[in-house]
Amino acid sequence: MRNMTALAMVALLAACKPAPEKTPAATEVTAPPVPAAKADGPAAATTAVSLDGEGLRFIDKSSGKASLLAFGVPRAQAETALANVAGKADDRSTNDECGAGPMQFTRYDAMTLNYQDDKFVGWFLGNEPGAAAYSTVSGIAIGTTRAKAGESVSIIDVEDSTLGEEFSIGTGENVVGGMFAAPGDAAKIDALFAGVNCFFR
Repeated sequence: MRNMTALAMVALLAACKPAPEKTPAATEVTAPPVPAAKADGPAAATTAVSLDGEGLRFIDKSSGKASLLAFGVPRAQAETALANVAGKADDRSTNDECGAGPMQFTRYDAMTLNYQDDKFVGWFLGNEPGAAAYSTVSGIAIGTTRAKAGESVSIIDVEDSTLGEEFSIGTGENVVGGMFAAPGDAAKIDALFAGVNCFFR
């Protein structure tokens, strides 16, 4: 009888034991698709946009004639000029807490135009789809290595920058700034900018 009672208790305990939890099947995480750059403005086939310390230069591909979209022009003029090449703007935004004061932005693929008081005051080119459409007149662009850039321009490292591997091309007021992805001559340019930007130093 005692053995029967023990067997009954074992059976009851086994019945009360929770079933092992099923491990959920691993879900595959995929990054969202990166949209292709447009560069579909009406003048995209005939006009190139060159990065400049004074603004943006629009260059006729057939004649080589250049015109400067200078910092200080009205926002509407800057937006119309770039949209003529880059196509419709992707985004407009505002940041009231920039180091340089409140700023507004219009983004076209990898290029962002910066404004203060409804005036074009700066630009920022990131390492994103569409960045290949832009370079300086000396051929400096996103992806250019430090060694290659140094063959045509003077690269000045910004000491103790809080932005990382920051540099400027040349000296003076109207310089093009940038950031390398890493130290060393093989490091590639990860960002380029000029004028007023929303940096926190």
